[in-house]
Amino acid sequence: MAFEYTENMLHDEDDASDASSDVTELEEYDFPDHFFERDGRLFHSHGNLPYPLPADGPEQARLNSVHKILRDIVESHYLGPVSEVLSDARSRQKRVLDLCTGTGRWPMDMARLFPRVKIYGLDIVPIATRRPLPHVQFEIHDITKQFRWNNATMDFIHARNIDLAVTDYPELLREVARLLRPGGLFFSGEIGRCIDFAHGSSFDLARQVPRARSFFQAIDHSLGLRHLFTMPTIQTFHIPVGDWHQNPVMRRVGMLYLKALKDFAESLKPMLREARMTQHEIDTLVTGFVEDIEHVPGLVGVYHTVWARKL
Repeated sequence: MAFEYTENMLHDEDDASDASSDVTELEEYDFPDHFFERDGRLFHSHGNLPYPLPADGPEQARLNSVHKILRDIVESHYLGPVSEVLSDARSRQKRVLDLCTGTGRWPMDMARLFPRVKIYGLDIVPIATRRPLPHVQFEIHDITKQFRWNNATMDFIHARNIDLAVTDYPELLREVARLLRPGGLFFSGEIGRCIDFAHGSSFDLARQVPRARSFFQAIDHSLGLRHLFTMPTIQTFHIPVGDWHQNPVMRRVGMLYLKALKDFAESLKPMLREARMTQHEIDTLVTGFVEDIEHVPGLVGVYHTVWARKL
């Protein structure tokens, strides 16, 4: 069963969903059931799902900051032919699905750009606003499970920074392909968990960003095997770390990203404890990481993106 947790929304009462009668609005007193506290941080309480980061206020602030950073780096809220895919919304209802929506900033910003499009945001915890725009709907859903919608009901599926929540990329892509209409658009974007130098474009991806590399290899391989998507378009963006960049906008982005990385390190401490690292080892690791990113100029994070259309 999926749970809605937004107020003043348009309910999905057409033929897009094969389970609309099973979508139940989440009451305020139900919210604590979706969280538990550990090491002074608040986490999701949904069994053995892989996502290791907290879902509390500091982590939500980090997610909001990353949303702003990526908007400034890409200079848009989207890549690819989104306007084309979502145009002519008067002929039929156009639909967008945002996976692992987090605080819901991306659906809300997209809703202002595309006011005739219905936008859904899914996450395992209810941390998005409960008062979205009328054509935005947030739901609780585990993206490792099948989605509630019928085949070929979505025009655009957006997946950004979801790798920590996914256990089987090929299976997720099969669901994406099932939901997309012919010509529909799939976008994936992941910030590699690595640091590189802005002037060093010949670094070893296999060594420095193995999971990000594996993620996009899995996407490309699955898209190619299924013959359901056009050739993927891949783009890479550098995110400055700190205030070394000469461009004032990028300098501001760099300071935001520096703070986001430090917050990310703090959020990962409970996971490191679960890996049986001692507190001294964790503190040494995080302190060394922070010192490096604070004092070495020219560092960047790498944002990998790929988009393709359903054949």
